[in-house]
Amino acid sequence: MFDNIRSDYRRYCRTDSKIRNLRGFLEYQGLWASVCYRAGRHLIEHPLPPVLKQFAAAGYWIWWKSIQITTGIFIAPTAKIGKGFYIGHFGQIFIGADSTIGENCNVSQGVTLGFSFYKGEWGVPHLGDRVYIAAGAKVIGPVHLANGTVVGANAVVTKDTEENAVVAGVPARVISYKGSGAYIP
Repeated sequence: MFDNIRSDYRRYCRTDSKIRNLRGFLEYQGLWASVCYRAGRHLIEHPLPPVLKQFAAAGYWIWWKSIQITTGIFIAPTAKIGKGFYIGHFGQIFIGADSTIGENCNVSQGVTLGFSFYKGEWGVPHLGDRVYIAAGAKVIGPVHLANGTVVGANAVVTKDTEENAVVAGVPARVISYKGSGAYIP
């Protein structure tokens, strides 16, 4: 859990200044949501004795709801998110239950990774590593975004992508294969 939090934190605060490090925890609402998610995921993966589990679950639920209300970011604790997760701007972000996100991915404001019916099956999105999703984009259903994919602003993605694809539009279509290198360090 702490390795993942440190990795997420490094994506927000790219300096060694102690003042900057403290400010990072206070300034970035995306980091608040990420830390809350990591704690919830830890509780799921490391069960406690029943009595402690009830208290921990109640405390976590209150914290989780307060983060959702304060930041406008919903991250289901059952989602699976790799190291280095970065939320560029807060507000109106929904990451549904059981969605998977690879390492070093960026998500902007207004993004939805949601449950839907597609290709004759119900499911949630699965993102590879270094995926960048721009503001207002929607990725719905059992869609796989390959490593290095970029989803343009306000795009609606309902189909799988190839590695380093740049998709945009409604419905999203491939516009290039330049990948996410310019967006994710």
